[in-house]
This record gives sequence, C-alpha cells and structure tokens, in this order.
Amino acid sequence: MVRPSKGRTRRWSVRLRAEIDELLERVAEERGISKNDLLEAIILEWAYQNGYNKILHFNFRNNTITVWDSLLNATVDLVYEEPEKILYCTYCRSTKCGHIWAASRLPEVREKVRRGELFIE
Repeated sequence: MVRPSKGRTRRWSVRLRAEIDELLERVAEERGISKNDLLEAIILEWAYQNGYNKILHFNFRNNTITVWDSLLNATVDLVYEEPEKILYCTYCRSTKCGHIWAASRLPEVREKVRRGELFIE
C-alpha cells in the first residue's frame, strides 16, 4: 500500500502494558498494517471526534467516496462494494475508523445511507 507523503515526522516512544501491546499487534496484523500505522489511525480518529481535524468531501465516483483529510494533507478513499455496500477505508484498512466516522457526518454520505445505497458499521 502506498502512503501519501507525510512530510516531516517526529519519533515518539510510548510505554505500553504487555496486554495493550499484544492487542495492537493482533489488530495491526489483522488489518495488514504496522503498529505505527494503527496507532496513527487511532490518534487520527480521536482528532476527528474531538474537532481537531477536518474531513471534507472531495468526490464520488462509482463505489468510491474520496475525502480530504487536513491532518494528513491527503485524500483518502472510502469504498463500498455490492452486495454488502459497507463503507471501507483504504487508508486505515478498516470498516470502522476516523475517516468513516467523519465521512458519516457529511450530508452527501448521510443521504446515501438514508437511501440504503451504503452502510456504515
């Protein structure tokens, strides 16, 4: 998976209890991403839910909703396929993440959910 350029990054050290580290390892492996990418997704989700990031609708095409993530300074694709029509984030590799949470608040996405054209877990 190709990630957009993140610009300048900073290195942090975090001490975790063994149980939390094992949980992060398992979830990251299930998603096929690194623990660092999983932690970034968790922090981004917190930022969305607490008003520190803006997700703007960018485009609908076929079964893809592209949104602009201002913290990543990048577009993120959310896809849904027939017959399930469940929204999936290609960046976080998940059906439940901050991008989907934020996109679910966009009027265009709410309308698609209302009409049964897509579902959000």
